[in-house]
Amino acid sequence: MPIDPQIVAMLAAMPEWPGVRHVPLDILRQSVRDSSIAIPAAQDAVVAHTEDRTISGPGGSADEATLPIRIYTPLGEAPFPVVVYMHGGGFVVGDLDTQDMIARALCAWSESIVISVDYRLAPEHKFPAGVDDSFAALQWAASNAATIGGDPARLGLAGDSAGANIACAAALIARDAGGPVVRAVVNIYGSCNYPGTATPSAAEFADGPILRADDVLWFWEQYLSDPSQQDDQRASPLRATSHAGLPPHFVGTAECDPTRDDAEVFAGKLVEAGVVTQLKRYPGMVHGFASWVGFLPGARAVLQDASAFLKTHLSD
Repeated sequence: MPIDPQIVAMLAAMPEWPGVRHVPLDILRQSVRDSSIAIPAAQDAVVAHTEDRTISGPGGSADEATLPIRIYTPLGEAPFPVVVYMHGGGFVVGDLDTQDMIARALCAWSESIVISVDYRLAPEHKFPAGVDDSFAALQWAASNAATIGGDPARLGLAGDSAGANIACAAALIARDAGGPVVRAVVNIYGSCNYPGTATPSAAEFADGPILRADDVLWFWEQYLSDPSQQDDQRASPLRATSHAGLPPHFVGTAECDPTRDDAEVFAGKLVEAGVVTQLKRYPGMVHGFASWVGFLPGARAVLQDASAFLKTHLSD
């Protein structure tokens, strides 16, 4: 299927993008932030309130010992399920504002408290800093859910793109550590794999749109201190020795995305291991499409599907 016509029209109105390798990091981050916060949220993704706070983080220095989070509380009566969410951005860009529209939709439509995590970014903070921060946020949610109107027995993880990789890594860590118990994981176009194999989707969409194969490689170059880390399950959850015992996973992929095939192979690994898995490919969509939930039907579809999955697996 060709790229969705609405996306084609939107891309035609945008200036030519040179690829992330050719943009200074500070400009890249500011550009992503400016364009992201200008994207409208879904008008019916209504939440009761949001709160920004800091919690204890695993960072070593004094200025890294606190971890910013944003807590989204849905309409309705507590206690609610609690979903720890990690934003996308190639492990390098993004913050609590850039995917606010995704966190807001997941909160409203899954009727869950969503805790968005402002994890440390590469290249200043290499792997596994972002994973460590996110697992710390999951532990905080398990210990403090009741204080924010949540139910610690109904915990989920979610993320988009790089954030989805981190969410899936946190699920593996929680399984191996014996807790916290996670009941559902949402992976929206997270490859869960270092781009070490030339997949058909990587070849077909090497030049994008939106995300290019070289962009993917550059992000990983910033993230890992050494290429040998690619086999660590916290970096590439697809490469875990075993996927048995993981919680149910929702995996949503974009048809026109160089990372599509890796994400779908990851879903296949889960199925082989006996993990309850819902895989859905969204036709005509491109990497990052969930952020356009305010106006793009495909984006609305993936977030409503993910929310329905969370409601099913985080129910009483």
